[in-house]
Amino acid sequence: MSISDAALLRRAGDLKAELVAFSQKPRYDRAASSFLAQYGNGLEDVDEQRWMLLWDCFVLEHRLANGRTVVEQFVEARPDLPEVEREMLLGWRDVVQGPFEVQRTDGPALLVASLVDDLTYRVRSNMGPAVFKQMPRRSFIIARLVAVGDEWMLSGPVQILRARERDTAYQLALDMSLRTPEAVFRNPEKLAQAWERQRVDRARFVDCFGTDLLVVPGEQAQERLDGYYTYCRDAVLGPDPGDAPPAVSMSLPPDLTDAETVALIYDETDGLGFYAEFGLVEEAFAKPELLRRRRWREQTLSYLEDDSVEPMVLRRLAARDPETASVVFRRLLKRPRFDWIRDGDALMREFKPGYFDRPPRPRVSPLSERLAEFAKRR
Repeated sequence: MSISDAALLRRAGDLKAELVAFSQKPRYDRAASSFLAQYGNGLEDVDEQRWMLLWDCFVLEHRLANGRTVVEQFVEARPDLPEVEREMLLGWRDVVQGPFEVQRTDGPALLVASLVDDLTYRVRSNMGPAVFKQMPRRSFIIARLVAVGDEWMLSGPVQILRARERDTAYQLALDMSLRTPEAVFRNPEKLAQAWERQRVDRARFVDCFGTDLLVVPGEQAQERLDGYYTYCRDAVLGPDPGDAPPAVSMSLPPDLTDAETVALIYDETDGLGFYAEFGLVEEAFAKPELLRRRRWREQTLSYLEDDSVEPMVLRRLAARDPETASVVFRRLLKRPRFDWIRDGDALMREFKPGYFDRPPRPRVSPLSERLAEFAKRR
């Protein structure tokens, strides 16, 4: 670490204390109480370490009602801060978290390897290197890291697991990898692997069903999905896998299985998705006069307003007949001059801004070799 980075680390500790004090102003009481009630069952039931962890999440990552984070408002309130410190603080919105395996100490720093993204991080503590004595080689830490210059700093409490508690750390990493693939994609190699895996999986979907867009009665959706995953297993292990375990599928929620129709779409970019009552929306795009009827109108409008329905779904429907699609949106939104070819992209950005705020990511999450082996053993 350079002299300037070492000074920045010392400054980071001071700024973190100032940020926490700022977050405890009365203006944040209501938002903090709501956050803690949602994620920590209220203040009464949260132990000190859990409270510190939740507060760190609230300060650095939680979006307030105005769409901004506490750390963003802190930076705005401190025009006196040098640009390098402002950039550092805003960078703290991007937290690296999860289980890490301790590799070794490196001078005043600790080298740790993420069990989620397989990257190595050189970690410092604003409390000094003495804290790392509690973290011997091959132990594991459950921690949150924020960037300080070219290195990383512990943020919030740290939970230490002994080497013999490896399975606990692996299970946490496995759950995180499957629940939040974005954490895996910090590693560019993992991101490339995920795109390739998704490409292969989509090709299998098309081979299995003869199309990348399958519409079935809701009561058949689970059976079709299970069939697809069995097809994938057999493609890897052969049609007679012997003692291999049954194919692993996912359980579809009742709002899909109880629907009249469900679309299974495996898109090149957006991956595999499931869309309830797709048949109604499909009919409305074929016959816009159906929008006079409440059920067709409400379902079509929900596809436009629901963030879980990617723009790709509406684009696919509109591409079948752009002129008819223009009529659909004119009637749906009472915009008599709407033209899909001219206005379609702007419409998607208007109703689904969150989709365009981030780069596209694969829906699949590649596991490291050790997590894959752990998952097999489990």
